[in-house]
Amino acid sequence: MLPRMILCVLAALALARPALAAEDEAGQVFPGPFDRIARNFAESFAGLNLGFQIAGVAATATMTTLDADVRVHRYFHDHPRWGRDAYPIIIAGVAGPVVLFGGLHIAGRMTRNPETAGAAYAVFQATALTLGYVTLLKLVTGRPAPRDNYIPSLAEDDAHLSRTWRPGIYRGGIVAGWPSGHVAVTTAMLSALAFYYPDSWLLKAAVLVGSAGMILGVSSFESGGMHWCSDAVAGALMAFPIGMSTGRGMRAVVQGEKNRPQTSWFVTPSLRPDMTGAMVGRFY
Repeated sequence: MLPRMILCVLAALALARPALAAEDEAGQVFPGPFDRIARNFAESFAGLNLGFQIAGVAATATMTTLDADVRVHRYFHDHPRWGRDAYPIIIAGVAGPVVLFGGLHIAGRMTRNPETAGAAYAVFQATALTLGYVTLLKLVTGRPAPRDNYIPSLAEDDAHLSRTWRPGIYRGGIVAGWPSGHVAVTTAMLSALAFYYPDSWLLKAAVLVGSAGMILGVSSFESGGMHWCSDAVAGALMAFPIGMSTGRGMRAVVQGEKNRPQTSWFVTPSLRPDMTGAMVGRFY
């Protein structure tokens, strides 16, 4: 329910684009919410970025095998105050994307600033792509949350529950499960801004602080019953390249990628009477 609500709000705001000129005085391009989106998502799994996806799976396997998930869960289960104090973090994980995108979008619309609008659409793309990705993973992996009422119906104890996976279609819901959507979306949107504004060390620090804070929040909330810690770690690792790609991609759009002349190869027959054959060339 919450992922769909977030997507609906983001989509409504994104489609409310102002009618602005294609370029501003500096030659920047006013972007759209879906510019380069397919390429940005594809690049999230290309080259070294694929390593982050593999790292998310490897971290989960390692933490589960070594019972790190169980130890973290038991600590927060025995210290419920952590979870009660984490409530604002959980709310920020839901409201954060909407507030951040909405604020940037309104600012870009009011100032007619392509750079600010590009930042808004980088957040929009990172959030939408990440929500879709993690929802699909939850849909097919079926990992149960570390809740007491799942014992003994799904496993005999919490150690066995942490190793329980139910692959298939919709066998574990799409709210809880692996990986954590709260952590993934937070990491993706902050990473998108950090790479959209590559000179900002403050935003780079925000990625680390925001991701770590959300990992703590989802691991401790509901007395440790919301997520296994490895769900949270995997969410951060697997969402980071999505944010990085969308931030860089939207930056390229705003800086004039749309205005770059398109190149293409051509083959044409020779029209000279003294030459038989064809000419090959390239338009710039």
